[in-house]
Amino acid sequence: MIILNNRKTIALLLFGLLVFGGFIFAQTPVPIEKEKNIKFFIHGSYNMVQEMGSTGDYVAGENDFPVTPSHNEVGGGLQIMYHVSPLISIGLLGEYLTGTDVEKIDPSDNETYTYTTYDNVNILANVYLKFGDELKFFVNAGAGFNMLMPYNDKEETGSLGSIIIVTKPDNSTNFIFAAGGGIMYDLGGVTAKLEGQYISNSELDKNSIIIRIGIGF
Repeated sequence: MIILNNRKTIALLLFGLLVFGGFIFAQTPVPIEKEKNIKFFIHGSYNMVQEMGSTGDYVAGENDFPVTPSHNEVGGGLQIMYHVSPLISIGLLGEYLTGTDVEKIDPSDNETYTYTTYDNVNILANVYLKFGDELKFFVNAGAGFNMLMPYNDKEETGSLGSIIIVTKPDNSTNFIFAAGGGIMYDLGGVTAKLEGQYISNSELDKNSIIIRIGIGF
């Protein structure tokens, strides 16, 4: 399981992606026909979520399992992209990400139980700054919302026999900010896109790196 746990690693990943895209772009200065003003993309998503919470958040009887370990989410989605000019594009993206099982720990007695993270949806509006012709190198930034999918309260049994009531957070819709970069390659009417973004959800203390691979028409 690939997990990125600090902002230096995130910055290095984005820098490396930009350098790689710039190098490839420099090798392929081939002009092409004017691109369509509007393109639709379908993509797969792989989201690497950092550890959420800390043992300092522990409150007996209220927050007995304060840390959600780092984990990965997979999913996919759609994006509509409007090319304002050869340099600037605006994209509206929606994607669905599935939850996964993680082991949470009570720091007071080391009791554990298996917790299933929430399926969730990202809705993002991004602005793209592009460079290149057939192969484009881009940086982007955007904002939007993350929504947790409906989730019924349920009971779990801990490793020491405790009954644990799992409830959905009150703030199930949260504002998110995203920034990143990537490359797009025109295959003659079809566009391949590789994109990485850092996503920050301060209301849930959830930060992640998401990788998307997509095809546009």
